[in-house]
Amino acid sequence: MVQTQRAGGSFAPPIDDVTLAHYRQLTGAASPPVREAIESLAKLVEHFHETPASTLKGTPHPSGMGQIVPLHPAEVERIWDHVPWDHELDGIQRLFDAIPASQKDLRNAAFHLLWYAKELAHDREPITQDKLKG
Repeated sequence: MVQTQRAGGSFAPPIDDVTLAHYRQLTGAASPPVREAIESLAKLVEHFHETPASTLKGTPHPSGMGQIVPLHPAEVERIWDHVPWDHELDGIQRLFDAIPASQKDLRNAAFHLLWYAKELAHDREPITQDKLKG
């Protein structure tokens, strides 16, 4: 059997202020560590919202959809203190992995925020569904 390598992508919707407020509301049912992690990531997204769109040239995403656009170095520096390190993101992911499937909305919110943080940790703009070419 020949396996085909596929270039996937988590092309999630953008996170706006209304979505952030909803995600914060969902944390009422979360454990304190999950609630704190979600709040930390929500603050990161808020801080990122102040970032103008990058003017740097992107490269095509391997899926053929969208561009991988690096953040301008000045923006990387500006958000530096708000972006978790990779090992912190790994810990947050393990924490979110433990959210029960019965809390689907909370789990989806947590992973949506985590995906944004991982993209920003790699100094690139999150490729959201509104930025994909059809």
